[in-house]
Amino acid sequence: MRVLKLLLAFSLSISAFNPPPPPGPASLPLIGSTSLIAATINNKVVEELVALRREHGPIFLAKTGPVTQVWVDDAEIANDLFSMESAAGRSQLKKPVFGGDFLFLVRDVERAKKIRSNQKALLGERSSSTSVLAAVDSSNISDIISEQLDRSSSEEGAVLWPSKRIASASFNALVSLYVGCQPLTPDEVDRLLRAVSGYRRRGTPNFFEVITRTLGFSKKLSFTDEINGLLSEVVSRADASPDLLPLLVSATVGGAEIFPLLLQWSVLRLSVDKATQKRLYEELIANSDKITTVPPMFVQVAAACARDCPVSAATGPPRKITSPTLINGYEIPAETIAFSLHPGLRAAGGGAPWEVGLNGESWPLEMEGAFSWGMFGGGPRACPASEQSLNFLASSIATLVRDFEWEPGEGDGRERMFEIEGDGSLLVPKFDTLLKFRRRSKR
Repeated sequence: MRVLKLLLAFSLSISAFNPPPPPGPASLPLIGSTSLIAATINNKVVEELVALRREHGPIFLAKTGPVTQVWVDDAEIANDLFSMESAAGRSQLKKPVFGGDFLFLVRDVERAKKIRSNQKALLGERSSSTSVLAAVDSSNISDIISEQLDRSSSEEGAVLWPSKRIASASFNALVSLYVGCQPLTPDEVDRLLRAVSGYRRRGTPNFFEVITRTLGFSKKLSFTDEINGLLSEVVSRADASPDLLPLLVSATVGGAEIFPLLLQWSVLRLSVDKATQKRLYEELIANSDKITTVPPMFVQVAAACARDCPVSAATGPPRKITSPTLINGYEIPAETIAFSLHPGLRAAGGGAPWEVGLNGESWPLEMEGAFSWGMFGGGPRACPASEQSLNFLASSIATLVRDFEWEPGEGDGRERMFEIEGDGSLLVPKFDTLLKFRRRSKR
């Protein structure tokens, strides 16, 4: 009996110095977690991640092939983990892309710090809140909505959200913010957006694409040269500093698709909260009907919409764990890829991230703790333009609130307007929803 007690005590002492890895689903050698692989094949990754979170708690491991992933669904744990130097790594392609200075694919931590510092300095010179507002105002997104209304045959003024036109206008506004003008032709915008979409989709292939590429049956397509070449022409034509190119590439790849999608989700989110729309409008016109500065309330609302509206399963780019890392009583193995689960998915179920049962009722926006961790990640690898991006969204919302009020249109789509489907790494509306826009009277 004494020997057994000594063995038990020794075992406990050893385990105290060797914390276990986070819990997670069972996996097979070389294949990984079968439930996650099956979900990938059936485009049900979001549902599987939510199920794993419910089963295993706020931090769990899963494997896809030889790659180990850790998912975190707790703002405090995520902030602690991604602030660690051992969680500041990034996967890098064997062949450098975008000239090798694409911040989010630079593996060396110290080199990434220097690039990030340079980009922060360039951002500070060009993206004050006033500059962001001017760029957004030049995008004329309100005019696009007005043109949709003019062409609408609906008596109630219900229109579909003009996704492609808003994406093009927003991207031109983004470019103008960095190079000081709008030098892109419609053809150039279209080519860039298609190249960005192609690059993103190559980074998130489905299961069958992984197999065919591995076996050599699928031609490897590269979109990086086209993106880099087109943006180099833009910088040169605008007579801007070549130092802006890596920053513009990062902004294009990281925001050209995500920002207009986030704006679309935010418009849908606010359509079921007319009280917040009213408060925003009253705040906006308190002193003038001409927007000169965006009130802080708009930034809070933008952050709350970003919290409620998952444009992807994860917030911010993933990180590579460079050495064994202790967090929340667990040890995350080196070479693990770390993700932060989007908070908008916490209550997800059945393919719909928001189980709110609208049925024509309002869904008030919670302003407290709008997004404590941030929609573009945190720590030393956080997006250097996160503040400007939030201001960009807030300014766009302000422009729309100034000119319109809106609500869901009638029809079957109303009750399913918040259902999602995967589009590569992005989460997009599963159904088109009619929105009733009403022009505000000029003051």
